Amino acid sequence: MRTTSLVTISLPPVLLRTSQKIATQKQMTRSELIREALRRYIEEQDAAEAVRVYEQELRSGKLKKLKGSLVSLMN
Repeated sequence: MRTTSLVTISLPPVLLRTSQKIATQKQMTRSELIREALRRYIEEQDAAEAVRVYEQELRSGKLKKLKGSLVSLMN
């Protein structure tokens, strides 16, 4: 049973050539390259959302101040 889904996308010629060149250099398929790029994009968006929520809660006073530092917690 297939664990992936087939997706068809349209790419401008320059993006297609560039992606193939990078995939060849990295010794990966174009599909692997695009999967990795999409994973990184999603991680970046998740991180940006976490920062946005943190800043919003910081401004609203919902965050608790921690005493000490992470270094002291690790010892």
